[in-house]
Amino acid sequence: MFSELENILGYSFKNIDLLTEAITHKSFNEGRRRQNFPDNERLEFLGDSIINLIITEYLFKQFSNLKEGDLSKLKAHLVSTSFLYEIANKAGLQKFIQLGKGEEKNNGRQNKRIIASLFEAISGAIYLDSSFKKASAIIIRFFSEFLKNHLEKITKINDYKSELQEISQSKGIGTPVYKLIKESGTPPYKIFTSAVFMGDKKIGSGTGKNKRQSEQNAAYDALNKGDDLFDFERLSEVFFLKNE
Repeated sequence: MFSELENILGYSFKNIDLLTEAITHKSFNEGRRRQNFPDNERLEFLGDSIINLIITEYLFKQFSNLKEGDLSKLKAHLVSTSFLYEIANKAGLQKFIQLGKGEEKNNGRQNKRIIASLFEAISGAIYLDSSFKKASAIIIRFFSEFLKNHLEKITKINDYKSELQEISQSKGIGTPVYKLIKESGTPPYKIFTSAVFMGDKKIGSGTGKNKRQSEQNAAYDALNKGDDLFDFERLSEVFFLKNE
């Protein structure tokens, strides 16, 4: 069992007890009178921090164009329970977890929290058995397939301006234009209101604590109206007539 798991991980443990601990759920010891195995909650705690740091460093280096808020949203998505479960499940790690009879009956191997925690615990065990550099390389490898397949979608989280521009350009009606139409309040409680136009037609508006946020919300408003309210054929006529 251990050799198969190590092959999946691409790492051979020097201290196999760490791996045993990492795959042992707390339910495994329930009802056992003799030998109790250390469960993986402590390693899960450590692994959670390790993964957060590794992903934070990766995003910081890979996306120099993103601001702190965007990096935070992206990281939150990547280290979420659902995302870690997806990674662990795709790798087949769920079959190695040691569960108690109750959790087995409750389909614990498909429990997102349990399997995400398994991945965190294994990450913590690899770190303790090797180094941060080695753990980082292994963890990034697990993320790499998902980053490659989903990164374009992930980086568009709350980037409604890019999404709106792609749609408008694919329809052949040009580029949305944003205008600041109102400022109210005084710093640090100032509110900005922006509108987005296609030709002479206003297709969305939004407010925010800064101009950039108000434009994103305006783009979201436009996207939220859907194709029917966009009336792309009419917008196309307006845009091209204006630019003839």
